[in-house]
Amino acid sequence: MKELRWGLLAAGTIAAEFAAGVDESKHGVLEAVAARSGDRAAEFASRFEIPKCYGSYDDLLADPDVDAVYISTPHPLHGAWAIRAAEAGKHILCEKPLTVSVDEAEKVIEAARANDVFLMEAFMYRLHPQIRRLAELISCGAIGEVRAVDVAFSYNFAVPRLTDPALGGGGIFDVGCYCTSLARLVSQAATGQDVVEPEEVLGMAKLDENGIDEVAFGLLRLPGGILAQLACGFQLTQDDHIRVYGSQGQLYVPKPAWIHEMRRPRSSQIILTPEGREPEVIEVEATQGLFAREADHVAAHLADRQAPELTWAETLANLRTLERWRAAVTR
Repeated sequence: MKELRWGLLAAGTIAAEFAAGVDESKHGVLEAVAARSGDRAAEFASRFEIPKCYGSYDDLLADPDVDAVYISTPHPLHGAWAIRAAEAGKHILCEKPLTVSVDEAEKVIEAARANDVFLMEAFMYRLHPQIRRLAELISCGAIGEVRAVDVAFSYNFAVPRLTDPALGGGGIFDVGCYCTSLARLVSQAATGQDVVEPEEVLGMAKLDENGIDEVAFGLLRLPGGILAQLACGFQLTQDDHIRVYGSQGQLYVPKPAWIHEMRRPRSSQIILTPEGREPEVIEVEATQGLFAREADHVAAHLADRQAPELTWAETLANLRTLERWRAAVTR
């Protein structure tokens, strides 16, 4: 596999995490970074020893030495820059959500298809050995017939972009997207289907004066007769967790792969409690950081133009679910 030369579109906190991951990856190298100002790009480039920096995203896209771009702009800008990257012939890894609407996501996918480039939504948690092992336990019947899943992801501090409607604010699209993705993955593993969507979506939320969901709860009825309870928000302190309940036991993940500390190489736990028996702690080792794993995953699947865990159909199904959840809480 040849070395994949990365360009970073935006120079914020998540871009810094990805840059560190590329430095640790087996097949990636940092080639360039662009930011809204040349000074910001230069500071970021110096921090990560990136050879090129630009004060314009278009200038980075015009760089012939950049093979792939990582887009981490605010959510509403994802679609436009992903389309321009595709038109520039660059492979694309775009932070979640890919866009803030299904219609725009379809346009991004069409641009990737028309320009024959790789495109993946950056749900890095899906690549963690912990999540892959969880799916295996469900699909092999470790807890019998799956009946319910409970997922929570929240934090209690207001990042400015989350309170701004113009920047795609709200907890559902920021962290609730992990909850919908995980719940759907459970149904997929239980039913053997590649992609599923909920048959019914209900929700309630605490909305601010601008209609931004600060705290949101959702209920999904998924294929396989599985019910999902979701909780998310950026004005809520709770323990992030995954619980899957079956006819013959339950699975509990006390520290899901999206938690910050889980992004580094370390072991994690899945607790399997068979019906009527003592809990069994399953240790899952991660020998590579999550962003390094993500960068290498892109490199490994460039020729396929899609990644197996995160296909374009998967992205659209999750976005449709998010739109339905958001609509349910703002009626």
